[in-house]
Amino acid sequence: MDKMQRAKTAEVLLRDPVLLEAFDLVKQTQIGVFEYPNSSQEDIMEAHRMVRALALLENQLTSFVVDGKLLEKRSK
Repeated sequence: MDKMQRAKTAEVLLRDPVLLEAFDLVKQTQIGVFEYPNSSQEDIMEAHRMVRALALLENQLTSFVVDGKLLEKRSK
């Protein structure tokens, strides 16, 4: 997949309401682990990893979009 197609696909994904809802649901579930007083250290660490992984995924998709816009701008 070329960079422009990847950017367009990433942009569509970042606007997809089902994907955004899924990200939000997973994040809220993991944040609930932090708030639950009986969570073990292992549960808290795993929830932290999952929240970070989701953030990294969202950041990477955003980066693909930005790269595509920069590439488009350079080609003009």
